Amino acid sequence: MRRILQASALLAAVTLVAVTGAGAAVSPSYQVTGTGTGGPQSNGSQFNGSGVGSAGDAARWQASVVYETLANCTTVGSACAITGGTFTLRSHGSELNDSFSGGSLQLLSADPGCGRQQFTVTGNLTGDASLVLTGTLTTDRSVFKGQCVVRAATLDGSLAPPPDPGGGGVL
Repeated sequence: MRRILQASALLAAVTLVAVTGAGAAVSPSYQVTGTGTGGPQSNGSQFNGSGVGSAGDAARWQASVVYETLANCTTVGSACAITGGTFTLRSHGSELNDSFSGGSLQLLSADPGCGRQQFTVTGNLTGDASLVLTGTLTTDRSVFKGQCVVRAATLDGSLAPPPDPGGGGVL
């Protein structure tokens, strides 16, 4: 009887580990979208958003991005470096915590005056996983007290492992 109870307890533990492990699985890549919160502050921005993984799982993410002043990125084609920040992604009970280790914001287009701007974003992430956040950042700006200020910002892109240096591409 004792062996049956021990075997049942072991089977229950293995089943719990298997179910917990399956529920904690995170996709290797995500399509992400998000919005800026609070506007740029001291060469940095906060973002919150959602994503859909390559395995179909839903995710929530948040980022705090630090970059060179965007005043240096006023000409189409110019770029400002991403100098730091954090990135967190949560999916099915798992959490990924990374830091920005480099990257850039490159101005793609700018409406005249204080209009809309679009930037190509490439952010290198390290920490729990090595990933690259790529996409398009769109800012809507207006004049406030004689200066252009960002009223809203959106990010549409992807989060994936970096390309294989051997030329094999992203898995």
